[in-house]
Amino acid sequence: MGEQEELNTRVAVLETKNEAQECRLNSLEADVGKKFDRLESKLDQVLEAARSRPSWLIALTISGLLTIATGLIIYLVTHSG
Repeated sequence: MGEQEELNTRVAVLETKNEAQECRLNSLEADVGKKFDRLESKLDQVLEAARSRPSWLIALTISGLLTIATGLIIYLVTHSG
């Protein structure tokens, strides 16, 4: 009977450890879920801000057109007189 009691004790200890690990896992899952939700909302804010800005192609096109227009204005002013 001594061995049986020892086995029962070991099983009880393992069950207790298992319950503690499950509780810890549930807590970690909740924490990760909260952090993921915060990260997702911040990512949505970044994407929304990026959508309101022009793309690099548009920015470079506008910059190029303004450079050409400025160059033509300077040419006209210097060569018209």
